[in-house]
Amino acid sequence: MAPLTVIKPQPEAVEFRFARDGSLTAWVRLQNAWEGQVAYKMKTTSPKEYTIKPASGSIRMGEFHDVQIVQKPPEEGGGSPGSSKKVKFMGQAAPVTTQAQKLLLYAADKGKAAGRTKFWDSIPKEELQEQQLPVKLQTEEVEEFQDAVEAPVESHEPSSDATRSELWKARKARSQELKNAKSSEELEEGGPPGGAGAGRGNAEPTFEEPSAKSRKGNGRGEDADAEKSAEKTAARHKAQGYGAAGKLTDQDFDDIIGRMTKLGPDGKPVVQVSRPAPQPAPEGAEQSPSLRPSPAPDVERKPLQLTTASKSQQKHDVVLQGHSRPVTYLTFDDSGKVLYTCGKDKLVIAWSVPDGECLRKYEGHRGAVWACSVLNNDDGSLLLTCGADNYVLLWQAESAEILCQVELPGVVRCVEWCSHSLSLRFACCCNGFKAKPAAIEVCEFINIQGAMTSRCCASIAVPKLPSAATQVAWAGPYREWLCSVHEAGLVVFWDAVTGSEVARLPAHEDAVSKIAIPHSDGRLLASCGRQDMEVRLWCLARPESDDEESDFDDMGGGKPTPELMRNFTCDRPLNCVAIRPSLTFQQAAAEDAEGSCMLLAGGGQDARDVALVEAGTDVDQFEPIPLRFARTSTADSVVPLGLEHYPAEGAWDPKSRKGGHFGPLHALAFSPDAKLCASGSEDGNVRLRELL
Repeated sequence: MAPLTVIKPQPEAVEFRFARDGSLTAWVRLQNAWEGQVAYKMKTTSPKEYTIKPASGSIRMGEFHDVQIVQKPPEEGGGSPGSSKKVKFMGQAAPVTTQAQKLLLYAADKGKAAGRTKFWDSIPKEELQEQQLPVKLQTEEVEEFQDAVEAPVESHEPSSDATRSELWKARKARSQELKNAKSSEELEEGGPPGGAGAGRGNAEPTFEEPSAKSRKGNGRGEDADAEKSAEKTAARHKAQGYGAAGKLTDQDFDDIIGRMTKLGPDGKPVVQVSRPAPQPAPEGAEQSPSLRPSPAPDVERKPLQLTTASKSQQKHDVVLQGHSRPVTYLTFDDSGKVLYTCGKDKLVIAWSVPDGECLRKYEGHRGAVWACSVLNNDDGSLLLTCGADNYVLLWQAESAEILCQVELPGVVRCVEWCSHSLSLRFACCCNGFKAKPAAIEVCEFINIQGAMTSRCCASIAVPKLPSAATQVAWAGPYREWLCSVHEAGLVVFWDAVTGSEVARLPAHEDAVSKIAIPHSDGRLLASCGRQDMEVRLWCLARPESDDEESDFDDMGGGKPTPELMRNFTCDRPLNCVAIRPSLTFQQAAAEDAEGSCMLLAGGGQDARDVALVEAGTDVDQFEPIPLRFARTSTADSVVPLGLEHYPAEGAWDPKSRKGGHFGPLHALAFSPDAKLCASGSEDGNVRLRELL
């Protein structure tokens, strides 16, 4: 095994010391000396006699963990302090290099012992680092124990005959004797009222109820002596900062607070920023502790700054709780006043924005609802939904009435209206079932004598289709293309009229999770991958001129020519992506892009891993990731186009926001004016967040 280099133990030995209860305790600080996360564990040759807390764990870059080693008492199986020299301790560590190892450690930190066991089993023996820590035992007794034991120290060393509990009792007895001796000295100085106990030395004082004669005085000056003694004691207490009764009074506290805190010209409290050097005491003067406050020095002061944010300043997301199972899809209508959400609980729900009131529920599917799409026309809003029951349903959005049903061969994974068509045209993709292959269907609705019916305009099926599509979307300047998402990171473009393939884009190294196309410009496409954890922005067709008024008649023969414009690598697996609806090609191609949030990405670890380590334990894991265009122009150089994380300010400041999702994100969407964003999660909740 390799020597220990990824962590640095401080000190490099297990130094045992006696605690106040007589037990042997040692502390070892493990400092992460590597450029990433490190896992560690501490071992001993006598696990029955010593307790190590924590015995294992993981340390992030630049951080440290304090490990406590305690010898168990004899009644619990612990040995004598002298036996500690024979015990050996060892520290082992290994760097965390893969995402799978991080998930196993995350499970271990949340109380799942199987995660820790699997992690250490996955570490090869040649990569495991270890170091033996020598044991050092404190040779001198603690000062308190020396004062507590009257007999010679040698006779009270910890052994089987004299246990720690006996030493502790001896210390308490010695402390009580010291208190009694101090009380006797005070009585000898001042004496009790009446002089009855004066001059008795160290004899135990007796307290008796005074008689009537003593209350009246005996005429021999005892009352005068008592008053004189009391005045002397009060004067001594006053000199030491006490009240007349020997205790700090309210006035004393006010004086101390007044000396410690001063008000500035603006009426706010100020604090000291410097402290004068202490004055040396005169030679021969006896130094004794005093509670009397010293005069406040004349030093520079500054206003007291209170940095803790109040709870009233924290912003709360609007939480929409209507689904009993995970949320699969969400979309805003064109006005941005209604949000539609789908879930695996067979429901589609319409919510008012931004107050989050449930307007209506659409109950018609007999399985999970995978997607929805809304279209606003002169006759009102029309809602399309698709689900695991092999149906596409057309709804009147305001009344939640089903107008038409379209049955497909298998589970329908996605449906989307064509917003640039004069007719009610839509596209959908479905899985295969038995002899019926997976396909992409382009259909339209026709109103015949007040009744809605559908007809198929184009169909693309396997083997022409590479595999079953998981998503389909309209693309192109005039929405003349269909793009479908497939396995192995492939996005295929089709002619929406003829159904012929026009281009292929290997968007990611592995499966593509989701794609998004802005409403204002079909030349842009955003994609995200789960395995490579990357967000990419693509240009599908570049005009001859970047001018907004350029025509699209000559763009490579009407075929898409995808090229990568910007990308960003995240810190978690990604399930969904959203793009600003008003984003245009000119904004995406500009070198000095504006600093607004342009894209959102979300995901998190898989649902089964969340169940393993308990949901809701890592808030940042399930938060949307805001992205903006990187500022590429600088005074000295020009950096290539890219994406960067939006600063942690405003709506994305974690200190000013409370709450979050309890599971991985499955859906994200911008409102049409980009003032709000919505996120749907495995926990069944939808959260609305203000961006401005």
